[in-house]
Amino acid sequence: MTAGSTGEYTPLEALNPNAEDHGDEAGEEQSHGKRTKVWQRVDATSFLAILLGFPVLLLAVTLLALFWHESVEAINRAEPNIYWARVVHAGWATRLVTVCTASIRAVMAFQAGLVTALVAGIALETTGAPLLHAPLYSMLRAVKAAPSNFWTATDFRPHLPRLLYVLVLIEVLVTAASQFLSTIFLSDFVDGTFTQRSNSTNVNILNATYGAADAWWSMPPAASWTFAELPGSFEDQPNFQDTGHTFRAFLPFEEEMQRTRLHRSVVQCRSWIIEYYVHLSGQIPTENLRYPLSIDQVSQPYINFTCILPVPAYWDNNTVGETSLCVPHTLSNWTVLNEDPLIQPAGFVEASNIFMVLDVLSTSAIIDTLGHTPAVQTIRTDGPWTIVSNGSAYIETLRISACLSNLAMQTLTVGMNSTTDNFEPTTAWDHVTQSYNTELSRLQLGVLSSENMSPVNKRGTLTLDPRSEWETFNPPADTLGIDPTTFFLVVIVSLPTLFISNLNFSYDPSVILSRRTTGFILGNSHPTHVDLFQDTLITTASPALAVQALLTRIYQMAYYKKLAQLNSPVAAVTAFSSTATIPAQWTGFVLGLMLIVIHSTIVVVVIGWFVRLTEISFIGSYWQTVAHVVSEETRPILEEAGRTDDRAVRVWAKREAVVESLRCRWILRRSFSGRVTLGPVNDGR
Repeated sequence: MTAGSTGEYTPLEALNPNAEDHGDEAGEEQSHGKRTKVWQRVDATSFLAILLGFPVLLLAVTLLALFWHESVEAINRAEPNIYWARVVHAGWATRLVTVCTASIRAVMAFQAGLVTALVAGIALETTGAPLLHAPLYSMLRAVKAAPSNFWTATDFRPHLPRLLYVLVLIEVLVTAASQFLSTIFLSDFVDGTFTQRSNSTNVNILNATYGAADAWWSMPPAASWTFAELPGSFEDQPNFQDTGHTFRAFLPFEEEMQRTRLHRSVVQCRSWIIEYYVHLSGQIPTENLRYPLSIDQVSQPYINFTCILPVPAYWDNNTVGETSLCVPHTLSNWTVLNEDPLIQPAGFVEASNIFMVLDVLSTSAIIDTLGHTPAVQTIRTDGPWTIVSNGSAYIETLRISACLSNLAMQTLTVGMNSTTDNFEPTTAWDHVTQSYNTELSRLQLGVLSSENMSPVNKRGTLTLDPRSEWETFNPPADTLGIDPTTFFLVVIVSLPTLFISNLNFSYDPSVILSRRTTGFILGNSHPTHVDLFQDTLITTASPALAVQALLTRIYQMAYYKKLAQLNSPVAAVTAFSSTATIPAQWTGFVLGLMLIVIHSTIVVVVIGWFVRLTEISFIGSYWQTVAHVVSEETRPILEEAGRTDDRAVRVWAKREAVVESLRCRWILRRSFSGRVTLGPVNDGR
């Protein structure tokens, strides 16, 4: 280009006008005068790998750490974050890990290449490299290859300083392990169950008693519905048993999945109490009781009862499983209340009821009474039981226990929660025992053993909040009022022998709980109820728990049949469980984080050394790479290498005059002309 052209041309020689006149001194002055800043000695890719790489790593690790934390907390039943829930429900849990680890691997790959270039520059400007390796080191500053090239391209003899050798070796291992980073993180994933965020759900409430009375005793329950419970403290005294104030709330959901996966809720529920009194002698006294009862009104000192007994179609010595449950008439002559009832009956005297449990001990003694009316005598007491004879001899014929229950109900706003998914066990027929297997149902009801009853959270049920947190529920104006007699109709009015009491008979409403066909077929309960009652009575020896379990099932049958017919929705706050593949531990995350931290530390250390120890190496400069290799010392090798490969060059170099040069390290240095080229270290420099 001529002087008159529009462009501007500066000869390369002009950059060093005094090189020939002032020799080495001029070269040194030129070099120091043109020293560039560190950030100017790296190309754009390297600069971005430093400037943006660390923020990207920090962002990816932060996102994964937050996701891990929310996942572990959610599995431990904490309230999940809304953004975490959106990611999980959208199926992006594993995709989030894939995206983040892909970003991390990309950054680590760029930075590992930068580490390779920086280490090559440090080596060439400090300790140098063997002559045959020097061109490789020079080129690595431009191409920024993987750090493993220090080994693979040098016959696994990189000739690096010891500390650099260790750092580069660690970086090689970390870079290789980072290829499995996604797998490492995903190793923490399992199919975990967590509680969803609370939402408003419409539920129905009981608003009428129509249809409550039905043949509940003669039909099997459709399910073992889960429920919420605030258990009382079971008390077993010499003369009575008390389950305590046991409150149970039924869940207003028709679908089994909703009931079993409900973890938190504030709903309208019905609760009830069962307490028991013993010390019977044919009549139930209402005064001077060993167990305290609240006597609201007494018209006579005794409560009389007449209960139907089981009458098997055939007789043998097996008396296990022959029981009668009856209710003395309570329509006009007395009112007995529990201590601290859930609600006062407010004139509804049938809210509190006495259930008489009569268990047969001797069928032969009963046979002896057929055809005449003996005088029943009390022989002894046995815990909650009174043992009586048939009057003709001191033969233990029956054991009798009186159980007090408050059947009135109240609709309340309560909270309930569960730390695990609940379950609704099935009652299957056992062909070996020729009866229904009620073990799982009894576990759910907490009546496997009176000595060691399972906690609520081990039985697949929810836990009611403390009674102090309950609130009175006011139904919407457009719904019918809540009738407290619903459960009275379910239990008492539905007793199969109620019609007998309405005839000119003196029997009280009863149900027969017999495992054998009875002579009074219409009075026998369905075998599922019989087996639940009898199994509980046999395993716990507690009539209190047996009646409690039986009444719970009868209540549930009526409640859930009625629930399907209701259309009186009110709002309830619910949180159901869900299952998804999410992190459940921190092991894989910590291992992946360690790889990232080690890599970042090596990058920072190598950058620091490059800034402090180098002056003339440019990262990503191809022309400088070529220029540093070309010198008077390397010209013979370059001329030979143009016609053959590296192996032949090594053979030629060992055979020719450059053998001595192969024994020393070559380092970047300035010549008298100002050029920077590779030269041997031991030439007096």
